[in-house]
Amino acid sequence: MTPDSILVAPAWRMDTPCQPVLALHAAASSSGQWEGLADYLSSSYRVSAPDLPGYGNAPACRSSRIGAASELIASRIAGKGEPVHLVGHSLGASVALEIAIARPDLVRSLFLIEPMALQMLITGDESDAVLFREVAELAAYMAMAITRRDQESAMRCYVDFWYGAGAWNRTSLELKIELTSYAQQTSVDLGASLANTQLVRRLSAIRCPTLLVMALNSPLASLRVTELTAQAIPGARLLMVPDAGHMAPLTDPHVINPLVRRHVRSASPAENGPALSRLPMLQPTSACIIE
Repeated sequence: MTPDSILVAPAWRMDTPCQPVLALHAAASSSGQWEGLADYLSSSYRVSAPDLPGYGNAPACRSSRIGAASELIASRIAGKGEPVHLVGHSLGASVALEIAIARPDLVRSLFLIEPMALQMLITGDESDAVLFREVAELAAYMAMAITRRDQESAMRCYVDFWYGAGAWNRTSLELKIELTSYAQQTSVDLGASLANTQLVRRLSAIRCPTLLVMALNSPLASLRVTELTAQAIPGARLLMVPDAGHMAPLTDPHVINPLVRRHVRSASPAENGPALSRLPMLQPTSACIIE
């Protein structure tokens, strides 16, 4: 797969009238994480997934800004001449947010799983500040470890933070090698997610149908960021998935993939299918539980 290539659902034909879905992967991952979603939606949508800068076969960005990745992906969407339904997970969700803010003409809808927009914690209360400091300490440790050329320690700390103590030890050797190869890019992206770009203010410009999803076994910082993001986007909905963690797109596709399909259908008035609008919208004191 070349840097400009994309993962495409097997059933996609160039002449199909179906609307396009573009899926953006998490940090320390690649476009391959969306193979199941691409297959699941292949009969109804044109699904594609690029490697984000520094992952898979894509070269790293010269800039550490998440905005740089969003500009690159937006230019590719614009080149196709048709707006897309954006699906984003973690880092990919943050990139999707930047695209929706800067180029709303390119985005039909947003489906976001726990955006890595950790700067959102800056604007919160003292408990949010504590969460911010925890992630900032992780970012500092990773940067220091990489300076020492100890990429494995950097990724051990990262994996254990997001997936629980001991997660690295439970990881296969093959996956450890792959994750370690992404250590420097992951460190850069984590640091960028902490930088204050006034995201909370800029999110109010998003007007497309937006659904945010958080898995309740994820770190508290990720859950809180997702909640704050949903509150900042006008009309956004927030769904909670029990008994799942931050990598729910891979560990719980039986939950995530149908949610994506329902959301995309609900954002496409010309299509038939169950409307997500039948689900209650999140209010400040309530939440939807998907079981």
